[in-house]
Amino acid sequence: MLRRAYEGFGRMDVPAILSVLSEDVRWDATDAFAHRGLFQGHAGVKQYLQSLSEVWDQFELEPDEFIQSSDGRQMMVLGEIRGRLRATGENVKARFAHVGRLEDDKVTVMKICLDREGAERFMEG
Repeated sequence: MLRRAYEGFGRMDVPAILSVLSEDVRWDATDAFAHRGLFQGHAGVKQYLQSLSEVWDQFELEPDEFIQSSDGRQMMVLGEIRGRLRATGENVKARFAHVGRLEDDKVTVMKICLDREGAERFMEG
């Protein structure tokens, strides 16, 4: 399920991204690299996605590992971001860790973390 959303993200296919999110999803990017905030529902996720173009000239998100919790209620996604910051022109390459909390085959919470340790702490909390 989340693989489909990440494939859609690569194409900026907003309907593909939203298709795996609950209508009232909580998108928590308070710990994100350069575009932070807390966003609610599909409208909030659309706002977050639009903010990417304000922060980044180029942006790629490449997941390389999907790890489901033993109870099946959470999914950690690990990967790499690459891009160029609009404000400074700096090229960025960094690891990311995201956690999706799942309910009825939809993501109800998406937490954007900078590293695996942060994602693991979120999963435990």
